[in-house]
Amino acid sequence: MILCEGETLIGNPGSESSSCLACRRPTVADLDTGTTQVKTEKPLVEIGDFVEGLKTLPRFMATEVYGYVKTHPVEPESLSPYLLFSSASYTRNLIFKNERFELLALCWEIGQVSRIHNHRAQQCWMAAPVGKLSVQNFCVLDRDPEKKTCRLEPGQKYLITPTEPAEVDQNEPVHQVLNLAVFGERAASLHIYSNPIESCEVYSLEQGTYCDVPLYYTSQYGKLCDGETATPLR
Repeated sequence: MILCEGETLIGNPGSESSSCLACRRPTVADLDTGTTQVKTEKPLVEIGDFVEGLKTLPRFMATEVYGYVKTHPVEPESLSPYLLFSSASYTRNLIFKNERFELLALCWEIGQVSRIHNHRAQQCWMAAPVGKLSVQNFCVLDRDPEKKTCRLEPGQKYLITPTEPAEVDQNEPVHQVLNLAVFGERAASLHIYSNPIESCEVYSLEQGTYCDVPLYYTSQYGKLCDGETATPLR
């Protein structure tokens, strides 16, 4: 899969300013580095029921979707058809898609990270039924659309865990997702994009540049796409 070392997550290509969220999210220091278990008093739901609930939300707005994701943690075993891993890159596995939103399972080997990217001003919510992930936001200090150059500085950093989903900050939409080696385990995350996206902007912090990158699926509805190689969770 030619995934440009990983895609995902949200952004506003035209935004010149950004600010950090004031809300409390877990940080790396909040958790140990052992295997992450699903510890929640809320009943776990099958992925099929999770999708049906998303489809019936009267409004697909930030607070409504986040509230739904927060109160409907997904049973990891129900994700088995979509948990496909590759040593080359994290994988993007389509679970459901309509005009309103798409739902993907992203699978991360230990140490795999996405590139710094945005989501074309679309909304995104993330949950981690398996393992945990670190998210590093970046502030876009300035950008030149003609030269495709930019200046970034690190912003807020937070964790996604089985009990703590997240919403991509529209004020700071450029970010990177990391399954840090210190976590010592694979991870699988759910990503809801509204509307569905086919490309994103990828940023190079070292070179001070950015470019457009098409997005690909590793699998669709539990079946590997042509030319893709990945192995199921064992």
